[in-house]
Amino acid sequence: MKKTKKFKLIWYVMTGVYLIWMLDFMRWDTYAVQNTLLEKPMYPNYVAYYLWVIISTVIFLIYPDLIRRIYLAENVTKRLKTFNLVLLITGCVYITAYGFLKNPLEYTASMMGLYYPWLFKLWCVFAGLSIFTNVALMYRKFDYKNDVGIILTSIGCAALFVTVNVPSAGEELIMTLQCLSHWSTALIFAFLGAAGVVIFLVHKCREKNKKFIVLTAVFCAVLALMLVLLVVVGKNGLIENLPMWAAYIVLFLVNYTDIFTDKKAIVKK
Repeated sequence: MKKTKKFKLIWYVMTGVYLIWMLDFMRWDTYAVQNTLLEKPMYPNYVAYYLWVIISTVIFLIYPDLIRRIYLAENVTKRLKTFNLVLLITGCVYITAYGFLKNPLEYTASMMGLYYPWLFKLWCVFAGLSIFTNVALMYRKFDYKNDVGIILTSIGCAALFVTVNVPSAGEELIMTLQCLSHWSTALIFAFLGAAGVVIFLVHKCREKNKKFIVLTAVFCAVLALMLVLLVVVGKNGLIENLPMWAAYIVLFLVNYTDIFTDKKAIVKK
């Protein structure tokens, strides 16, 4: 009960900050055409903007309930496990399909968001929820209690909503508050989302589980490869999606196959 209240408090505080930011600092026409690379405003009118504020706020409030039902649950039901699997597959398929709406060698997800702002919002929703719920399931399946990993992943998913609400400014406006807000929160999601996975994998490595040692090495190698490619090649949609694809594969293998089955696994079959 105490842990449930703690996670609720964290998410309620982040929700409150988000609402204040959206209703006070942000305005539905904050990023007009002349202030960004947008070909047209993100929202046709204030009604659409406030509709998104309501929808995104409701999504914020879903997260603490997911923590209660998955990470803190005595048992995870088969129905909820199936829901997580569907969400994982949907998230992977969606971000992949979205990434090919334009040439992924030239456009990142954020850049595509300048042309498809509402599809980018769905990218945010699917990416955050699919990673978060399956990280929580991974912890619960192996009876791994690490609130830090859940909190870091929570902060990363919340930060993603800043990324999607503040459009990419492009390299021409690189030192503006808009650009720094967009890029920094995108990096927070990437690093904290990966941190939730890495924390668990390192824990299993300390148990000298050879399969997890190999899995951890491969996952970290993919992350390192992405950083190298960013320096050598520069950013693009394919490089940007590498850690996401790697995370989806890891979560699928750990949560839904018997390859890494542990005697401590207590999820209902």
